[in-house]
Amino acid sequence: MPAPRPTAEQAALAELRSPTCATTTQFFAAHVLEHTDGEPHVHGVVLDGDVHQVHFRPQGEDYFLVVMVRATPDGWDILGARASARARVALSIVSETLLAEDITRATGLDPTDAWSVGDKWTRPGRKPSRRTFTRWTLCPEGDHPGEFEDKLTRLLDLTQEAAPRIRALGATCDVNVTVGYRGYAKQMWGVPIEGDDLSRLAALDAGLDIDLYAGGPALAEVP
Repeated sequence: MPAPRPTAEQAALAELRSPTCATTTQFFAAHVLEHTDGEPHVHGVVLDGDVHQVHFRPQGEDYFLVVMVRATPDGWDILGARASARARVALSIVSETLLAEDITRATGLDPTDAWSVGDKWTRPGRKPSRRTFTRWTLCPEGDHPGEFEDKLTRLLDLTQEAAPRIRALGATCDVNVTVGYRGYAKQMWGVPIEGDDLSRLAALDAGLDIDLYAGGPALAEVP
């Protein structure tokens, strides 16, 4: 019986152990990765067409490093390595008068995170206090691996039916699509937005708030 076919994750891990591409050395030699049970921890695999993008995270950094592999009849082709930002895309609705449950009822959507004005709040080293405003957040993809534009499209898919109700809240609330983009300083990609998604943003009548962060060590030298 033939041996089981390696998975994309196993092919990527094998490439890290014995690099065959210059970009693998260039990106990964400069970083110490998070590990689980003695192996670099795979944070996720994103499929882009027929390319499996296997994501790893450097210790102490917010971005990902990616090994790209493609299945062949004989195994896996190693296509190279790159950096990928840790993108967080969310709908944020802020109010000084409405409660979180009021916003949930008005939109017909369940938040991924919320607090209400008047809620108790304890910060390290400070006395307990109360929230002075309500923040309602819908962030369906969280910090998981994935490209900014795909996460934006997913958020707009979820909010499209509710767009008139969200737009109506703009009269009394601060409505924004917020983006936290934490990339590798040596390879920052960007935040492209398709025309259809621009139209759907306009339908929400929401602001677009993008915070960009860059960090990480210099790339390793390769021959």
